[in-house]
Amino acid sequence: MEKAVAYLVGHPVIFIIAVIVSIMILFSFLRRVMRLFFVLAAILVLYAAYLQLTGGHTFAAFQHISLLFSNAFHFVTGIFGYLFDLVKVQKKGIL
Repeated sequence: MEKAVAYLVGHPVIFIIAVIVSIMILFSFLRRVMRLFFVLAAILVLYAAYLQLTGGHTFAAFQHISLLFSNAFHFVTGIFGYLFDLVKVQKKGIL
């Protein structure tokens, strides 16, 4: 890894090309993630319409969905926090 970084730093033209390619990959990924969010939002709107038409409890259902997403978000951030702490500890040479 150090050799690759040293090579890129030593050759500025290749480094600029690598940065441009990396930015293109990042924007492509973000565009796909945004599409996923739009699809999920559309599904939630259709689900709300379905609940409204069938006489279901829309507010209670969305409170439950909100709680589910909140718990999942806290779980994922907890895992990433633990992994980042683990990496910090290994860099300090404690492990």
